[in-house]
Formats: sequence, C-alpha cells, structure tokens
Amino acid sequence: MNSDRINEIFNGIISLIQAVIWPAFAVFFVVYFGDSLKKLLNNVSEFSLKAGPSGVEASVKRQLESAAMLGAASGQKKSSQESSDNGEDTDVNDEYRKIIHAIARVSDPKISEELLTKKVLWVNDCLEENSYEQKALEVLGVQCSFSRNTEEAIAQIKASPYHAIISDIERPPDDRAGYTLLEEIRRSGYYMPYILYDRIILTEHQSEAKRLGANGCTTQPTELFEAIISALVGDRN
Repeated sequence: MNSDRINEIFNGIISLIQAVIWPAFAVFFVVYFGDSLKKLLNNVSEFSLKAGPSGVEASVKRQLESAAMLGAASGQKKSSQESSDNGEDTDVNDEYRKIIHAIARVSDPKISEELLTKKVLWVNDCLEENSYEQKALEVLGVQCSFSRNTEEAIAQIKASPYHAIISDIERPPDDRAGYTLLEEIRRSGYYMPYILYDRIILTEHQSEAKRLGANGCTTQPTELFEAIISALVGDRN
C-alpha cells in the first residue's frame, strides 16, 4: 500500500470520525491521535493477506471504522454523564489511548480473519443505546444477533449456539436478568464466554458477575470491546 493510498484511507476515516463522534470528541480524536492512526495504517500495510493488497486495504478500513465507532460510543457515554472540571481531560485522554491500543490489536491479520467466523448474541431491552458498540464489532466482520428478553435469548442459543454473549443486567421485570440468563445457559450446558455490559455497574454487580463466572462486567465501550475480542480469539501477545 503506497503513501498516497494510506493518506487517502486516513482522510476518509477522519471524515467518518467527524461524522459519527460528537464534535468536541471528534476534534480531540483527530488532533491527538492523527499520528497514531497513520502509524497504525503503515503497520497494517506491511502485512499481506491471501486476498492481496485489496484485502489488506479492506481490513484496514474495517479496523479504522471500528475505531471511529468506539470513539462515538465513548463520546456518547461521556455526554450522558455529568461533566466534571476536575480531571476530565485526563479521562478523555486515557479513553482514546485505549481505543488506539484495542484497534491495534485486531490489526493482526490472523485475528482479523478469525473474527469473520465469529457469532455474538447481544441481549438488551434497549438495544438502540448500544448501536455504536454493536457497529464496532460488525464492521470487523463479527456476526451479531440480538434479543430483547431472556426467554428469546435462551431459545436463540439453543437453536444456534454462539461464540460469546453480551448482556445487560436489568431487564424489566427482572432486575437481575443478566445473571438469570447466565445461570440458565450454564445449567443447560452452554459455556461460551459471557460479558455483562450496562449503563451502571455497582460493586455488588462486579462481585456477582465474578461469582457466576462471567468473563467481564463493565460500563465502558472500549473495555467491552477488549473483553469480547479476548473472548472470541483468546489472549495473544
């Protein structure tokens, strides 16, 4: 991939970032991480896939689109919280560093190719709230199916087992629906990775998730992304 093509893809992804991330976060993302994104492009361009150069470029585009979606998800989560003058810039700084690190991980061609074969079930009664997070996985080729309640999710799992499950914690009328689903599928003999993702995670939620054997429990888009990638392809150096 030559430098002109790298710049073309880079400029395209900057436009995408500006379109999907709230303006303040878009500016921060572009200015602070411009060089890091270009370095990622150059690193990925050194790999070769069976599909040839066009395959490499497609993989790069998926990865950068995923980064944009994670940035949008983080921006959306930040905007829904009360702003704080004390330490806010550091928090944003750290979050976008994590995004670059997470996406750099999936630039490994073997991981990128393996993700194309993976299926995830996402269970949430308000699926629309996680649209950016869902897209961050889907643009990498992960097949996402969706369910809004526990009973439907159990039926889907029994019909076609998934490689991993993402679930919120509370779904009316069950204030521990995420745990109910986890316990039920374990009793049924399904042991795929299970990650809890919700707007609010209390200390007792973390403890209960660990006790029941969940693979993760978080409110943060990038932590969710890293947890699900690890669940799908394993921890690799």
